[in-house]
Amino acid sequence: MPRLAVLSDLHANLAACQAVAADLRRRQPGQVLVLGDLVGYLTRPNQVVELVRRAGWACLAGNYDQAVLTGGQAGVDTFLKPGIGPEPRAVFAWTEAVLDQASRAFLAGLPPSINLEIAGQALLAVHGSPAGVRHYVHPDHPDAELRAWLTQAGAGVLLMGHTHVPFIRQLPAGLVVNPGSVGKSKDGDPRASYAIIDFLPQPQAQIIRLEYDLEQEARLLGQAGLPAGTVDKLRQGT
Repeated sequence: MPRLAVLSDLHANLAACQAVAADLRRRQPGQVLVLGDLVGYLTRPNQVVELVRRAGWACLAGNYDQAVLTGGQAGVDTFLKPGIGPEPRAVFAWTEAVLDQASRAFLAGLPPSINLEIAGQALLAVHGSPAGVRHYVHPDHPDAELRAWLTQAGAGVLLMGHTHVPFIRQLPAGLVVNPGSVGKSKDGDPRASYAIIDFLPQPQAQIIRLEYDLEQEARLLGQAGLPAGTVDKLRQGT
């Protein structure tokens, strides 16, 4: 059966990525697609980029990836959430400083979107939405705009990340999925989140939640000298 795994917002959380990779070896999807944001928030951006590269997963560029590549105030203003406070700004500066050249080269080669066809179904994958890389699409987003995006793309499946909040919407026009965040959930559940889509007889999705060694990542945040609030948010899934 054609099966696609959809990951997003890995955010330098190596322990969570390793847990997801182990689960994928068990589930054996035919393809793995990453909706961007490999870096940011947590402390192992280079290791996460290398994991994705070695795995050969198809991947597009997220807003944080593009922000770090642009760098400085221009990166913040163009790609991050408007009005970010001192804590996320400190994390951004730290990430920008530690990202190595191999990781930068990999991120620079990522496309802004990916089109696929699986089992006769056209699929569009983006990071934020078809309207923009840092556009937030929440679970209650209006049906009319989701339908319009599916129609404009000529797709039966639309994949979006960025919010760190998973959802599945089955519309007459097609299937819309946000897989949530592997590395830093924001729906009150701190576990890693990703999606599996089976394409026959019709595309159907499920959200997978996985425990991982969160405390290992929390210790690394503390050792890196990043703000204490980042640890609290990781533990709380916020």
